[in-house]
Amino acid sequence: MFSFTILNPAEGDDSCRASLLSFDNEIKILADPSWNGKNPDSILYLEKYLKETDLILLSHATAEFISGYVLLCVKFPYLMSNIAVYSTLPVNQLGRISTIEYYRSSGILGPLKDSILEADEVDEWFDKVKPLKYMQTLNLFDSKMVITPYNAGHTLGGTFWLLTRQLEKVIYAPAWNHSKDSFLNNATFLSSSTGNPSSQLLRPTALITNTDLGSTMSHKKRTEKFLSLVDATLANGGTVLLPTSLAGRFLELLHLVDQHLQSAPIPVYFLSYSGTRVLNYASNLLEWMSGQLIKEWEEASSSTNNSSNKNNFPFDPSKVDLLSDPNELIQLSGPKIVFCSGLDFKDGDVSFEVLSYLCQDEKTTIILTEKTHFGSDDTINSQLYREWYDLAKQRNGGLVEDGAAVPLEKIINLQNWTKEEPLIGSDLSDFQERISQQRKQRLLAKVRDRKNQNLLNADTLSDDDSSDEEENTTDEESEALKMTSTTIKSNSVTGNNTTAPVRVDDLSSHEAFISSHIKQTLQDNRPLDLKITYKLKPRHAMFPFMVVSHKPKVDDYGEMINIEDFQKNDDFGNKLIMESKKKFEQNERRKWGNTEHDKGRGKFKNDKNNSSSQNKLTPQEVLNNQLLQKNLDTLFNPKKRVPMNVASSFASDPQELRIRCGLSFVDLSGLVDLRSLSLIVTSLKPYNLILLPDFSYSSQSAEELDGLKSVTQSFEQHQVSNNSEVPKEDASKFLSLSNVRSKFDSGVKRNSNLSVIAVKCNSPIKIGADNGDGIGLSNFEIKLDDEIVNTLKWQKVDNNYRVAKVFGELEISNPDLQHKTPKIVSDYINTNSRFTLKHISDMTYSKQQSELLDKSETSASHLQSQNASKLAIGNIRLPELKKKLMNRNLTAEFKSEGTLVVNNTISIRKVAYGGSEGEDTGDIAIEGSVGALYYEVKDCIREMLAYI
Repeated sequence: MFSFTILNPAEGDDSCRASLLSFDNEIKILADPSWNGKNPDSILYLEKYLKETDLILLSHATAEFISGYVLLCVKFPYLMSNIAVYSTLPVNQLGRISTIEYYRSSGILGPLKDSILEADEVDEWFDKVKPLKYMQTLNLFDSKMVITPYNAGHTLGGTFWLLTRQLEKVIYAPAWNHSKDSFLNNATFLSSSTGNPSSQLLRPTALITNTDLGSTMSHKKRTEKFLSLVDATLANGGTVLLPTSLAGRFLELLHLVDQHLQSAPIPVYFLSYSGTRVLNYASNLLEWMSGQLIKEWEEASSSTNNSSNKNNFPFDPSKVDLLSDPNELIQLSGPKIVFCSGLDFKDGDVSFEVLSYLCQDEKTTIILTEKTHFGSDDTINSQLYREWYDLAKQRNGGLVEDGAAVPLEKIINLQNWTKEEPLIGSDLSDFQERISQQRKQRLLAKVRDRKNQNLLNADTLSDDDSSDEEENTTDEESEALKMTSTTIKSNSVTGNNTTAPVRVDDLSSHEAFISSHIKQTLQDNRPLDLKITYKLKPRHAMFPFMVVSHKPKVDDYGEMINIEDFQKNDDFGNKLIMESKKKFEQNERRKWGNTEHDKGRGKFKNDKNNSSSQNKLTPQEVLNNQLLQKNLDTLFNPKKRVPMNVASSFASDPQELRIRCGLSFVDLSGLVDLRSLSLIVTSLKPYNLILLPDFSYSSQSAEELDGLKSVTQSFEQHQVSNNSEVPKEDASKFLSLSNVRSKFDSGVKRNSNLSVIAVKCNSPIKIGADNGDGIGLSNFEIKLDDEIVNTLKWQKVDNNYRVAKVFGELEISNPDLQHKTPKIVSDYINTNSRFTLKHISDMTYSKQQSELLDKSETSASHLQSQNASKLAIGNIRLPELKKKLMNRNLTAEFKSEGTLVVNNTISIRKVAYGGSEGEDTGDIAIEGSVGALYYEVKDCIREMLAYI
């Protein structure tokens, strides 16, 4: 049985959500936890589900799919540390930037009074996410579950998942795009060479997909309209304002603008809390992008030999001008393009600050490229989209088309909004003390974890060593606390409300870290220089012998070999993550706490050791480091968020935002449209189509904007047939798959229509249950009796597989059978039931068959079915058939349309009915005159199959 649920805190509360996929109530998968950025405690409702969760999947790096992951880790660190988390490498990397940016704008990260975590904690939790490649098959839980990520085409590294559990095959595709973007490939539902669906994705038990639909207009036309709006605004001397999600569609928009400007003298400004780190990460992920993008870059790079052409590198940070503060836009006049993080313009977003400075200029044009993903919150994005939709509908006679520019005049109430002001006095000292204590606790926890890991890896420890270890551990932890406390006090500067971060360099010589370093060096066979200091234990100072992590196993032939030591370890993903994290950030001598910012001159004052390294940084890199320190360092100029309607330094500011500028919408969200969705569903032919709610839809919007309603109505009008009809003229073909299918389907009544199910939050959707009380027989594993196994006669198929005919008597046992009367079917058949196929003798079998024939009124027809042709198992591949025929000294060659011709007399071809078969499937058709050659070809084909 498979069940799917969208989890919400309560009915009508969309502050948090996550998808729960359950297989037989045994394996439970939590997917894409998200949070709307308001109350962090609203995610606590997931605790009871985390206790039963086996793994977590992250599909995309944008806030609507990943914003709840680290928050869960902070609220439930013990539970989350024991749950495996999977994503692709780009989602792992870009998810860090997306999470940091989202949490900083929400006020729970950075130098804010209400922050509950720091940027390095986000990195640590994402380091625990296991990266996967596209099409990489992963067997979990002793091969009880198989997960495979596929390219979704919506974001860089975004995936849809194929989840296989025994006979259940579920496709979880919360967001995907069927068409190509300027830098991404399309979703891999269909083969790019044949146009047919992949055989692994055919006939799934359920297809779970989104209903937030994209535009029906082609990507080329939408791109032209977008660039036309940009040109018109720039020609008028205005500003193009582009709010976007950093880890999502920002890369698409930047690539379009960069290709269009072609080094024109138009400034492109970029504002975000995390600087240009997203561009640095994306530049290392070119292999995950479209091959056409790489080809264009290589052609541009080879067109000239001068060094100035390096700027053609895709997503180079130098392609944008970084601004440290939105108020700098006031001094920048003339035409310009402004990218800002924060799709929804919510309180705390950089995009809202930019909007407040530019929205009263009539030459400014706000171009929305996506709809909000938190429609129930009624964000400014949602309000602006409704304004544009209504105005465009009025101007175009009821028709709404992407790219229509409309004048906007609107007043937004800011009564409940906040602004940031510096912390002073006791609030500042309390905040510094709280953060210092948290850092000390985390540091000591790392030390204890490292030491415990070393103890676990050791083979044996003597009692004396153990006691010494405990005493030294206590002394060292006390010394660490004292050392950290002294460092904090010496670095605190309260005169200018500035506090440098806690320095932990002195703790790097701690024995736990030194031991780990020595072990790793010896394992890598690298030379080791050990400096003997008083901080090392006497036994290490005299002779730095480190216990090995395992004891060699020896048998009669010598030391046993571990095959894993000789296997190639593909740790490229982890290396790439570490390189990206180090690049474009401060080195060890240029940490945030080691520099002082001179506000008067806007430069860094560095010591002599840092002056040479500082000169190596470009001005943009220096500005980026300053921006990271300003926005992400918790103890650098701490602030607090104050409501604008209370007594504060902002009380005199107007509590409303007047907007008077241009507005347009061009759908560049990278989502599938209704027509493409119908075609994909028709090709895959799922038994059940599960439709997710349209989370971009607001109750205040028009009904025609509800994607769920549109998709549901479309499939209700055009029900998709599960099996295509086989033409009568092909029914007699040799080894026709239709005959094979008829044997399986005889006597079994199947539903020929697609079941379309709309999901409601907190309402489980169960598939494969018997009236909701039991589970289907297809969910059970049958164990063969030892006596049957010894009598199996195996037949080879394609030299790769073996099949055997099995018959016996099925025995059902349930160790947890309840002692009650009367009993019902679900008491015997449930998830605890055990099925065993017992051996039955030929005499007993014949006797049972004779009794059945005597009672049957259709004994003649039954005897006729016993003499019917055997069932052939296997798949004939024409290239392999050609080789076998040539080994028989026959002339075999391929001619038009993949037809194999033998001796210019017999033709063999494959027929796929309905156009939905995979690349290697189909019926074999033999055409030609019947004779000796015909039967020889037929025998050759029979040898490639197994019969039961």
